[in-house]
Amino acid sequence: MTGHFVRRASDQVWVPDDYAAARRWPAILFLHGAGERGDDNEKQTTVGLGLHLRDGTLDPPAVVIFPQCPAESRWTGETRRAMAALDDACEEYSIDPHRVSLTGISQGGAVVWALAMAYPDRWSAIAPVCGWVVGARRRVTMPAWIFHGSDDTVVRVEESRAMAELLGGAAVYTEFPGVKHNSWDPAYTTTDVVNWLVRQKRP
Repeated sequence: MTGHFVRRASDQVWVPDDYAAARRWPAILFLHGAGERGDDNEKQTTVGLGLHLRDGTLDPPAVVIFPQCPAESRWTGETRRAMAALDDACEEYSIDPHRVSLTGISQGGAVVWALAMAYPDRWSAIAPVCGWVVGARRRVTMPAWIFHGSDDTVVRVEESRAMAELLGGAAVYTEFPGVKHNSWDPAYTTTDVVNWLVRQKRP
């Protein structure tokens, strides 16, 4: 692994080992799924993006922020917590405000859509994985790469298909044939989505 996790009061941040404040860095906000909720400030780094940073499969030149949703809550009610973690990281680290992207899995994927719609000028790109839209579906303006497994029995694949159809050419949609709910491992490890997020820049 060529980066390391920094534990903060209510979240963790993955920082590249060659991080230097003299340059501006891209940032990625990662939102975990329902199974990683809690108050241990650890589980949110053990599934999805965090797991593959730990095992060295992924090594993006970016600061990655991992807030944790409380066990008794849902991300849809904790969007302020997620945004506060990002804001705190932007104060502590040298982050390029034009290169801040957002990704999440399952319940976290749902909040990727919610935050993209609520803060359209904040994100350079989004990558929701097996997520869904709470409420009315609306177009988003930033680049989007959507992922889902065709055989997901937890979140209907039609949720992602509908957003892909709504966005048309403004989004990339990758559906993994035969994959059930865990579409995050193939999304993060068999595609270039993480580097793609890092490359995007908001005007």
